[in-house]
Amino acid sequence: MKPLALLLVCLALPVHAAATLQLDSALFQYRYELDSAPNNQDLDANATDDWWDTGIPTVSGGYAANTAADQLYRGDFTGAIFRSVANATTADWTMEITVAKTGGTQGTNGWFGIATDPAGENLSSAIYLKDDRVSIEAGATDLDFMSGTAFGNGDYYTIRIAHDAVANSYYYWVNGTLLNASLSTPIAPGNPNMNASGSIFIGDYSSSLAGNYSIDSIRLDSTGAYAPVPEPALSMLGLLGAVALLRRRR
Repeated sequence: MKPLALLLVCLALPVHAAATLQLDSALFQYRYELDSAPNNQDLDANATDDWWDTGIPTVSGGYAANTAADQLYRGDFTGAIFRSVANATTADWTMEITVAKTGGTQGTNGWFGIATDPAGENLSSAIYLKDDRVSIEAGATDLDFMSGTAFGNGDYYTIRIAHDAVANSYYYWVNGTLLNASLSTPIAPGNPNMNASGSIFIGDYSSSLAGNYSIDSIRLDSTGAYAPVPEPALSMLGLLGAVALLRRRR
């Protein structure tokens, strides 16, 4: 097998028990780039819109922004994409969301949250962006990461969540920075169970969340629990592609 083909295979194989393999989100199966409303799309082709239709952010110009309190993308109904492709304790999956705070005063849990609750798991995962840190519910006390980071400054930040089916736990990254102790140390969910049938909530889904946000993209892959590809690796892939293109032109 040629080196480039081998590299691509290694990046794309599914992961079990540890998030040691990598996949860039540009290659994820399901990608909402916010050129149209996600709740009007059926990317998994199951004849049902992927997200709930009411209380949703407004999509315009490639972004989704909340225009009132309690707006979110929710997937807790039959046919929702989360239930369709990632809703099981046996399912490895990865989600990546890029979001920025655009104003307002944060709530006690911050200004943006992502909660996932695959069917069959007793607890759900919840990760919150606050003005100055990231928090994860992992039991009686939240785990805080990246304290002192200005998450409320209007810049976009990319949150990646990978579900490890073997451990029924999670790996988290923000802008490529791993929040877990290591790639073999998943964080067990500690949020109360939300729905025995499985659910996902993205945005302002709780009275403890407040403030305005703008989502740049939502991406989901159900083939594995993947770490992000480090920037040098991405650059190398781009270089190899450019070399291959030059060779074809010759």
